[in-house]
Amino acid sequence: MPPTDPRKRLPSADRRQQILEASARLFVERGFEAVTVGDIAITLGISRPTVYSYFPSTESILDALLDARLHTLLNRLEPLLASQPKLPPGSAAPNLIAPVFRFLLEERDTLTLLHSGGGPVFRARQHDFLREVARRLPLDPALPAHDHPHLLLIITTLLDSLAYRAANDPAIHPAELAHALSSFVRGGVRELLEHEAN
Repeated sequence: MPPTDPRKRLPSADRRQQILEASARLFVERGFEAVTVGDIAITLGISRPTVYSYFPSTESILDALLDARLHTLLNRLEPLLASQPKLPPGSAAPNLIAPVFRFLLEERDTLTLLHSGGGPVFRARQHDFLREVARRLPLDPALPAHDHPHLLLIITTLLDSLAYRAANDPAIHPAELAHALSSFVRGGVRELLEHEAN
């Protein structure tokens, strides 16, 4: 079936979705800061007022994209975490690193959108997303509770930054990076457990 002519009159929900999809492609290709409402309109062969009738700004488009994609991503992450076997003390978080890392790599476009630019509002969205990922990661109860927030911050920041880098740099070998990251976190958790035991 041939693709729909973007200039064709569409139902409102379809046009909105078309604008979101075209914007996502442009934000991923060029970065958020480099895309204007005019670029989106030209890509779709529609007028700028048509885009503005759905979204008041590129920021509102990015916000709508992140709402939908991050919600979906977090919902897809739940079964992955639930499917992992119960692990011995000290290994829960480190053994989840590789599966979560691979999962994030599969979400290249969403990761790229999350890193595509924007002001403080979008940095706050990125931080909120990472906090939600952290909330879902199990930590060993033997680790001191006061270390949990710092350890989760380190793990989620490493996962996010390295998955984004690996998704956009063909010179990086994701499997090797996932293994190195797991080993790095495992060593840190072991050190914390040993420190607590002394």
